[in-house]
Amino acid sequence: MNNICTRRLYVDSPYGQVHVRESRPHGIQVNKAPLVCFHQSPLSGLQYKVFQEAMAKDRIVWCPDTPGFGGSDGPPSKVRISDYADTMHSVSESLCVGAGLEHNIDLFGSHTGSAISIDMAVRYPKVVRRAVLASVAHFNLLEKKIMTEKFGGEPPYFSDISFVSKLYSQTVLNGAPELSLERRLEFFAERLRSGLKAWYAPNAVMNYDTNKNLKNISSRCLVIVLDDMLAKNSRHAASLIPNVTMIEKLDIDHALAFDLHASEMSKTIRDFLNSA
Repeated sequence: MNNICTRRLYVDSPYGQVHVRESRPHGIQVNKAPLVCFHQSPLSGLQYKVFQEAMAKDRIVWCPDTPGFGGSDGPPSKVRISDYADTMHSVSESLCVGAGLEHNIDLFGSHTGSAISIDMAVRYPKVVRRAVLASVAHFNLLEKKIMTEKFGGEPPYFSDISFVSKLYSQTVLNGAPELSLERRLEFFAERLRSGLKAWYAPNAVMNYDTNKNLKNISSRCLVIVLDDMLAKNSRHAASLIPNVTMIEKLDIDHALAFDLHASEMSKTIRDFLNSA
């Protein structure tokens, strides 16, 4: 019998409703701060499906879809990381009230989710107890320019007839062979759901000042360096955070970290969150 209870919720936000996946231990009274997980773009909280259940053995874990992604309503125009952070602060407050808890949370984020976590930790220090960042979206000016050229603007759904087929080939047919075809198909479907506004989140990341904000995190923070394009960026990000622990896991590919390595990742994060 699975001892984890998982359900889906919708929470009101400034942009409409935010879709949230909740997991918690079945039949156990939890006394730990809930963990709120922010996904990379253009995916959704479904990215953490396996990892979420692994983390939920002793606490509530909420995985919201960033506004405009997954099942969440999106903003009408471009937004900033601070807008996402404000929304998630409001959503987490509503979730805590609904669960009968004080608004005191732990955060986890990777890629775009790391930027949202950083901003929440800086701007809501009385709410964020601890923060965990993996594959930190921390870029220099040249990298931002390159990333903006690559991901800026609407996806070419209506101008490139081969765009969707290329995406399908990349994500499903030629995706990580360690993942099942069904799981790869889930990722493909979530990428499509963000539609023409998929670039809002990458654009927000490229316009976010991590150099300044990383230095202003007062919460205890764990940075996990994984095997992906952001390994070097993550190390530099860790060097800017005042109260930080950094762990390198270069034997774990970010693309597989929250599926095949969910048990190891959850243990590492749980040990940090539970430490004195």
